[in-house]
Order: sequence, then C-alpha cells, then structure tokens
Amino acid sequence: MVKQIIVVPDVHLTEDELPKPYQLVKKLIAHVRPDQIILAGDFMHCEALSHWIYDKKKLCENKRYLKEIAVANKELDFMQKHCKDVVYLEGNHEQWVTFYIEYKPEVEGLMELPVLLKLKQRGIRWVPINKLFKVGKMYVVHGVFYNKYHAQKHLTSYGCSIAYGHTHTAQTAQMNMKMQDPIMAYGLGCLCDHEPDYRRGKPSNWIDQFAVIYLNEKCGNFNLYPVNITKDQFIWNGKVYK
Repeated sequence: MVKQIIVVPDVHLTEDELPKPYQLVKKLIAHVRPDQIILAGDFMHCEALSHWIYDKKKLCENKRYLKEIAVANKELDFMQKHCKDVVYLEGNHEQWVTFYIEYKPEVEGLMELPVLLKLKQRGIRWVPINKLFKVGKMYVVHGVFYNKYHAQKHLTSYGCSIAYGHTHTAQTAQMNMKMQDPIMAYGLGCLCDHEPDYRRGKPSNWIDQFAVIYLNEKCGNFNLYPVNITKDQFIWNGKVYK
C-alpha cells in the first residue's frame, strides 16, 4: 500500500488571522484527505510565553496563551476531520511552555500543551523536541541546526534520510556511497507570517513551503516532494490551489 503523508512545517499559529500559506495547505488537506499529517514543530507560536520577551511588556501586551490554545484546538479539529492519523512534533516554540514552567514551577500540570490540546483523548501522537519520527526509511524532526549549510549538517549528524523545518528556508543535501543506500536531507520552508512583531521589520529570506511524502509501507521506500507556495498559490497533481 502507498501511503500519502502531508508534512506541515512551522505554521506559528497566533491569536490573529491564520497565515495565508497555511490556509492554502488546509485546502489541499480537505481535498485529498491524506493518510497521515505530520505537524513538524512550531505549529503554535506560544508568543505569550516567549522567554525572549519576559521583560518587554509592550511586546507582551494583549497576548494570551489560552486564546492561542483555542485557535490550535480548532485547527486540530479540522485536521482530524480530514485525516485519521495526525502526529504533532514539538518544536522550539512549543518548548517555550516548558521553559515557562521551569521559570514558574507552581503552574506545572496546568500549562502543558499535550494536556490543553487534549492530545491523548484525540489520539494524536506527541513527539518530544529533537526526537525522530520514523516514516519508512526516513525520519522527520523539527530541526536542530540553523547554519548556512543546515541540510548537510543534519545529514552528517543523523546519518539517515531526514526531513525537518525550523530554519524556514529550503535546502537539500545528499550522500551516495558505493556500499550504502543513498540518503538525503530535506530542509523545508514554513507556512507562517514573514513579518512577525518580534523581527521589528527586519527582512527575512523565508520561503513558503510544505511537503508531500508517498510511502511504500511494504518496503519503506519513499518519495518526498517539496511544494513551493508562490504569490499565494501552488500547483499539485494538476490542480491550482489559490
């Protein structure tokens, strides 16, 4: 059986309007009803709990964690309406919740995302940050490295075929040795706002992108197709989504 998987990287949900690139991917999800959806980390922004702005009251103004949780729960409802198997990888932004609890341990048990998003009740798998999620002969992780050659760094550090987000930039690297099967690293773009408040107007080189994986479940072989979103549209399987 060939399994269709959609990888959704770095949406950075906030209390505000959903990012346009992410809205486009939702159209594809509703249309094709994939066998599996992998939320590849930083699905939420967790802006209200950011350790970068603890002492910056203006940046924290009017941001509420529970409002963002409500948005995320609504989006998970959508995912599960169109797909029976959803996997949620913890990203560095979701990890901010852990940092906040370490700073204020009295809230332990009240703030954790798996609890507030009801992941156990939903049947959604939660993969802690930096842990690999296996997809046939490849793996998916949120992403660890952020240097100029991040794909090569992920490839040589993990030594396996791997897809990741985190950098918001697209990049690939391959390794093909005579005595081993070829392996490849796929750095994916993002589906978020390119001008968040915390960047204070600085330009970004981010690219709107997601990926579709076709997996042969019998042998583990796969093909991964990165899909670029350009000027609020993309083409998949002969259909224009805009």
